[in-house]
Amino acid sequence: MAFSVSNIVKAEDDASTSGGKEVNASVSTEGTTINTTTNVKSGSGILTPEQKRINAETRLKAQADLKLKNEANRAEVKLKKEAEKAEIKIRKEENKAEVKVKREAAKEEVKLKKEEMQAEFKLKREALKNENDARREEIKQKMEDLREKIKEEKDTIKAKIKEERITGREKALERFEAAVERMNTLKDRVNDYIIKLEAKGVDVANAKNFVATAETKLNAAVVKITEANTLLSASIDELTSEDKTKLRTLAQETQTLIKEAHQALNDAIKSLKEALKAKIEADKASTAANTSTDTNTTSTTEN
Repeated sequence: MAFSVSNIVKAEDDASTSGGKEVNASVSTEGTTINTTTNVKSGSGILTPEQKRINAETRLKAQADLKLKNEANRAEVKLKKEAEKAEIKIRKEENKAEVKVKREAAKEEVKLKKEEMQAEFKLKREALKNENDARREEIKQKMEDLREKIKEEKDTIKAKIKEERITGREKALERFEAAVERMNTLKDRVNDYIIKLEAKGVDVANAKNFVATAETKLNAAVVKITEANTLLSASIDELTSEDKTKLRTLAQETQTLIKEAHQALNDAIKSLKEALKAKIEADKASTAANTSTDTNTTSTTEN
């Protein structure tokens, strides 16, 4: 602790000429002035060595007390800052732990939901496959029944014409069945994509709506194919003009429904891509905001 020697000397000189009066001596320590009053005995006006010693000890004690007080204040401020830092750190760790628990809980919830959706889609796929297999088997059986009737035809040329007629009908139905099957395969892929992205927190609501639209269109197409199958398998005879018109209408309607289902599935894919992009951008913005908050908190704490 620094103090002014010149002030001490001056105080002693003033005391020597004060003639027994009280003399004020100022001691400067770290910006704080300590005033000490020295009682000087009247008489010679000269301080004895003992008085000088006592005065010096008094000043040194005051300086030492002030130094201790300043050190205590600094220590208190330091402890307070350290306590605030520790409190912020603990609170931050608690928040991290809480966020971690919530994330794990959310992941588990998403996992369960994902498994439920996968199980649901699996059941739908199996049910649809069984339904399609049954319909194809029915078509095949009806055509086989028609072929059995051809055997009753004695005229070889007529029998050949009827056989070609049945083959042509089978191929027409197979083309529609194949188109529906391709759309169902695409739909399954889109559903798998939906499950994957939904597990990552992507908004898939619009995509689900598009898939639902595609399913409606495909179901309607299947109904049309079934109607066409009924019409074509009713007889091995040539179709009437009315039946041909009805068949053309069914074919056009089926084709339109398949195209609309395809478009809906493409819209679903586009929607998922846009939703994924939006999620990535939102995550980046959130990360940047959290980083900025953490930086500001750390800076405030250090200051």
